Amino acid sequence: MKKNIMYGTSFILSILIFFLIPQLVKADIVPLIKGTTPEIATENGKLLQDAINQTSISKAKQVTLPAGLFYINGKIILKSHIILTGPTSSPTATMLTMNNAPMTTDSTPTSQESVTDITLQNFSLQYNPNISKFNYLTNPTNFYQDNLLNIGMATKAETSAGYKAITKKALKTNIKITNMIFNANNVGSSIINVAKAKNIIIQNNLILNSGLQNGISLTYTDNITIIKNRIKNLGRTGIFAYYGNSNINITNNQVIDWMQRYGSYHYDAVKKKWSNT
Repeated sequence: MKKNIMYGTSFILSILIFFLIPQLVKADIVPLIKGTTPEIATENGKLLQDAINQTSISKAKQVTLPAGLFYINGKIILKSHIILTGPTSSPTATMLTMNNAPMTTDSTPTSQESVTDITLQNFSLQYNPNISKFNYLTNPTNFYQDNLLNIGMATKAETSAGYKAITKKALKTNIKITNMIFNANNVGSSIINVAKAKNIIIQNNLILNSGLQNGISLTYTDNITIIKNRIKNLGRTGIFAYYGNSNINITNNQVIDWMQRYGSYHYDAVKKKWSNT
């Protein structure tokens, strides 16, 4: 009799799980809204940030983005213990367009927050191409200085001091960025910035159109793997290791059209200036 009750209970539980699993999977997808209005972009920022915060607190791991093009107002602040992923293995299925702020690990320029165990995969991240851009010829003001993806930062004091072991504190650890498309649309500084970080993998990404700086910038990093990325159209260089870096593996990356703004654009601007004097 007890065995029959156990078998019956197991069967009922199996049926419930069978019907509930699709609903649970569906509920895990962040309900971002399609549309271009400021109200929609602001709501999308809130929806995505709330999903990241709740997943980090619960350590449930995965935050799944829906397919489509979505506009976002405000910073998206990455938290520990999350996998932020598109719905399929194709990074073109989901495009997040940042209207006025980056995706970052730090809530303020000086917060220096610690995070660990983050994966970004299978979606596209871009700056809105309509943001004002730096151009030596027509617009010599840098309107927008943030990186597109900011994993940590170095303070001004550390920047001027150069490498000192005491200042090399790995605040960002165990981060993987893979199978992504990044398009800064010539806005901001570098596309991906990594600072005061350890155990970082940047692999199999398409990294396009930096603003003033580089495709990937590194400062005070340790145990970094940068492999099989395609990096194209850059304000300065493809991959730039500034100072305080160790154990860097850079393998099989393709860098195309670098020094676009500090290179030929700057030359053209200087030439134009002197030709008018």
